[in-house]
Amino acid sequence: MKKLNLFFTLLIGLTILSCSSDDDNGNQTDVSGELIVNGQSFELTKGYIIPNTPQSDPRRFYFSLTNGDMTYENNEFTFSDNITQLIDFNMYSSVEGDGDIENTTYPIYDFSDPNFDSDNAWIDHSGVNTNVVIENGNYVSTNSLSSDDMDGQATIIINNNDTYTITFSYTNNQNIVSGTFTGPLINLLE
Repeated sequence: MKKLNLFFTLLIGLTILSCSSDDDNGNQTDVSGELIVNGQSFELTKGYIIPNTPQSDPRRFYFSLTNGDMTYENNEFTFSDNITQLIDFNMYSSVEGDGDIENTTYPIYDFSDPNFDSDNAWIDHSGVNTNVVIENGNYVSTNSLSSDDMDGQATIIINNNDTYTITFSYTNNQNIVSGTFTGPLINLLE
């Protein structure tokens, strides 16, 4: 009988622990993301956005995916010292999108292609940064790649609960960059 009571006590304790950890996690939005650079995988756990503003091009917006915290004040970014990877996207909505983030595919703008239609949504630039070292909120060093000499695209899907699903891939003769992110984008202007 003592073994049975011990078993039930243990079972009830495990049930209580299981329920409380579910409740704690229930208040958090699930975030998952991965940046893959030349076969090496890096975790992305945070997303940030600067939406279009009256002071900027009305079609332009910017977002960044990383594994740490960042802020934006007085037109300058401050990065937490624990960031080790970051990819940023300087984006333009289509003319019809009127500055809103669209559920669509954004190709990298090819300035050498006279047939590229800049009235559609497009990526102006992405910076891919791995092995980032930050001290006192500023970059010290990083392994960096630029989309400027790559082909590729990013696709954005906005779900009903303001959760974004972002997939991206860029390539050139030397590098292959790809990744995904699912989660909210924190507005850096609020």
